[in-house]
Amino acid sequence: MIELKKAMSKEAKNKLINDYIETLMTPIDGYWQNVVIADSDCYEIVYDGKKVGHFCVDSYKTLVEFYVYKEYLIHSQEIFKYVITSDLVEKAAVSTKEPEFMALCLDYNKSIAVDTYLFTDSRETSYELNNFTDISFRLAQKGDIDIINNKCNSAFEGYYEDLINNDQLFVLYSGDNFLGIGEFRILNTHGRKYGDIGMHVAEEFRRQGIATYIVIQLKEHCYREKITPLVCCDVKNIASKKTLEKSGFIANHRIIYVSFK
Repeated sequence: MIELKKAMSKEAKNKLINDYIETLMTPIDGYWQNVVIADSDCYEIVYDGKKVGHFCVDSYKTLVEFYVYKEYLIHSQEIFKYVITSDLVEKAAVSTKEPEFMALCLDYNKSIAVDTYLFTDSRETSYELNNFTDISFRLAQKGDIDIINNKCNSAFEGYYEDLINNDQLFVLYSGDNFLGIGEFRILNTHGRKYGDIGMHVAEEFRRQGIATYIVIQLKEHCYREKITPLVCCDVKNIASKKTLEKSGFIANHRIIYVSFK
């Protein structure tokens, strides 16, 4: 008999999620872990009266995490089929960093589409902004927040303020000209040895190599802090993919959407 019990407390939910992510060789992605999965509903899986794993599903009925403890993997197909045929789930989003979850998705898929490239750094590289003078790349301060909010869009209120307060946001200027920002967020799993990075270039200065420069500066910051950088981009964002590859990253993993209906 299989039962699905919703995790009632935030603490219980976070423990289930983080314990699973720690089983992976590397973190999946900062946004994926800290927003998509963190904002989902989490359910414990009970099999014949024993807790054997858990899964997470978002508000769109997308399964974003699925885990069965190793000693119960022999029942994983049966459990997975039960979950995806319930009213809770219609599809799944799974990274290629999750072999067991991915294998189960392939068993029952009706269609598959690649959604996101996940990158790993592969080489050291350098890059100079020869068209700009008096370059300054530094930690953002509270005095920068007005121009950051004016030039860079965020879907979350107070997002940039939180990054500044935690020394996770950099600004790039050429003299008094604001060129863009770089984000650096240490992931809490895997011994806090991985950092999720991202950048945004002011619209009037795009296609001038600034994105590449910011990414490389963020990489160097990560390595100074003994942190391994991670980054991602949408598969449709060809410009971003080229920037990241120029910066020394390779797209060696994916997030895949799988339909079961």
